[in-house]
Amino acid sequence: MTATIPISELKQRTGKILSQAVLTQEDIIIERYGEEYAVILSRERYQELLDIAQASVRTRFFAAQQEVYAETEAVSEEEIADLVKTAVTQSRQSRANIDESHP
Repeated sequence: MTATIPISELKQRTGKILSQAVLTQEDIIIERYGEEYAVILSRERYQELLDIAQASVRTRFFAAQQEVYAETEAVSEEEIADLVKTAVTQSRQSRANIDESHP
């Protein structure tokens, strides 16, 4: 469930609005100048969203890991080490060039 309130109401009733978010587990969208500006969530709801996001990241990571294993099955450990070393060197060189151009 979601409620939308203007920021002026939040300024006047902060305590009640925070209690509403916690007690009812309601997400509260704050509007500023008629546009959605921020969201107030209970700590439980926030943790739930974090857990969902982390689970999604883990799932994508493991899928990518399996894809890498499948694609590199015929590649020797020496070849992989050389590829990693080359990629690290290129990354460091790239960052060094960026760092030099940004004071």
